[in-house]
Amino acid sequence: MPFNRLNHNKLGDIRPRFRLKIDCDADTAIEHVAQRLSEDKTVSGLNSNKVIFLKTPSWLSHYWSPEMTVRIEKLDYLDYTTVSCLIGPRQSVWAMFALIYAAIILISSFCGMFGIVELMRYGSSVFIWVVPGGIIALAAVYLGVQNGQRKGRNQMLHLVSFLYHALSEITEVEREH
Repeated sequence: MPFNRLNHNKLGDIRPRFRLKIDCDADTAIEHVAQRLSEDKTVSGLNSNKVIFLKTPSWLSHYWSPEMTVRIEKLDYLDYTTVSCLIGPRQSVWAMFALIYAAIILISSFCGMFGIVELMRYGSSVFIWVVPGGIIALAAVYLGVQNGQRKGRNQMLHLVSFLYHALSEITEVEREH
């Protein structure tokens, strides 16, 4: 399923987002999705002030299981209701990898600067080798994240399918471009 057909950027690959159009009241759609959520045991989540958080239930989830944030709202300047969806890893996973990337970049930068100063001053430096090591570490973490995204792909597609089928029971659902 091409989530970001029109916007191919890395953030779109990491946290896919898409919008749907429906011809029904936002409150009705939210209530129906919440009802279907209580009936379907393969999807869990909660409803909070026009935002629905969908996720895989704990007995099916693993470290890489995705979460989907769904915002259903009727905007005054549009003649339809907008369903905005954002899929991504759990916040703890997202924060951990952001911290890992930041730590690698900071350590590599500071050791690289220290290594350059030592190299210019004394003619040799061991710290300069931290920079290539940091690049290799960034590549390894990136490949690990890509592998994790592949593991969570089927669950991500299940969450999207659940939302689409729940909304299509009450109204026609169309992709917004």
